[in-house]
Amino acid sequence: MRRLRYGIGILLLLSGLLLLSNSWWKDQVAVSNSERVTEGLQLQQLQQPEEGEFDFATVTPLSWDDLISVRNRFHDLPAIGLILVPDIDLELPILYGLDADNLAVGAGTMRPTQQMGKGNYALAGHYTQSPTSLFGPLHEIETGMHVYVTDLTDTYEYVVTSLETVPPTRVDVLDDTTEATITLVTCTFDATERLIVKGRLANKTPYSPL
Repeated sequence: MRRLRYGIGILLLLSGLLLLSNSWWKDQVAVSNSERVTEGLQLQQLQQPEEGEFDFATVTPLSWDDLISVRNRFHDLPAIGLILVPDIDLELPILYGLDADNLAVGAGTMRPTQQMGKGNYALAGHYTQSPTSLFGPLHEIETGMHVYVTDLTDTYEYVVTSLETVPPTRVDVLDDTTEATITLVTCTFDATERLIVKGRLANKTPYSPL
């Protein structure tokens, strides 16, 4: 009986290590994917596509299939800019729409007609357990920090004004605004609610790498 309990304990330990390792590897692949797309942005002219997927309710958790399949079409993704939050080491490509491939590498725009520096510029990204991949670092953000988005022509600097955790039904956080604002959306740790980061536009300057 003692040997049986010992064997079960070892199996449980190995299972836990495997799960942790799987999550770690997923995060590393996500980071690699994001970096590849970001590097490619410097070499291509950015153009907003005519069509995209914008139904946030259809977004599913990040899977291995998403991470692997997107590696075959890095140069075909509808990349339209970059988002940077230096204080939490967040740097990701911005992509047009919420397609699974888009969210496997960066932040997706949440409305088809939104523009940087005008109204409510809303972006969504996958939560990960890693403080370095996708929108995982967003859980370390604080009010007063600076968020930069750029289309590689101009850079728009926002200052974070509020953090809020809301149920998925709170779609009003995406409503357009008369003041130039930014809204960043990701899941909470248990994926039952949404972390909403709001900021106001503070400055606009010609683009130069930060």
